[in-house]
Amino acid sequence: MPKIIDALHRDHANLAKLLAALERQVAAFDRGERPDYDILHGVIDYCLNYPDLYHHPKEDLVMERLRARDPAAAATFGDLMAEHARLGEVTRRFAAAVHNVLQEVEVPRAIFGETARTFLKAYREHMAVEERAFLPLAAKTLTEADWREIDARVAPRPDPLFEGEPEERFSALRKDILAWDREHRELD
Repeated sequence: MPKIIDALHRDHANLAKLLAALERQVAAFDRGERPDYDILHGVIDYCLNYPDLYHHPKEDLVMERLRARDPAAAATFGDLMAEHARLGEVTRRFAAAVHNVLQEVEVPRAIFGETARTFLKAYREHMAVEERAFLPLAAKTLTEADWREIDARVAPRPDPLFEGEPEERFSALRKDILAWDREHRELD
């Protein structure tokens, strides 16, 4: 399996953990409890930066090579770059909703919850398509030379939340994810 495919799978698995952490906070909000805004900020900060600046550009490079190698196969996924831009917009809308709540702007619970659920759904559906169809097709279709070219164009960047010691801005989110993982491993 090419290194970049492994890295993209790992990013998706990590994003799934992050989305689960967000979902727990949204559930608390729906119950009328105060969510942990440090966790919400961590999710937003991460999604505004890491996926848009590092993860999606890797996928875009893979799509570019797939389009060159097999245009018909690549066409079955539509415009991946436009989908990445749409995810960015959904993320910015959710970030604005959180910002408004923190600034004590009147935001109905239903509107905030719907914005959060739209964000969660968009990311999960996007990753599901990539995991189920896009990445397997790329792994099967692209050549070793294609992967070398992609690797040469990808600037290495450690994940600021999941690799090594997390950046301070992600500490509450990282603690929540690790506690959840530990709790669920003990239940298995």
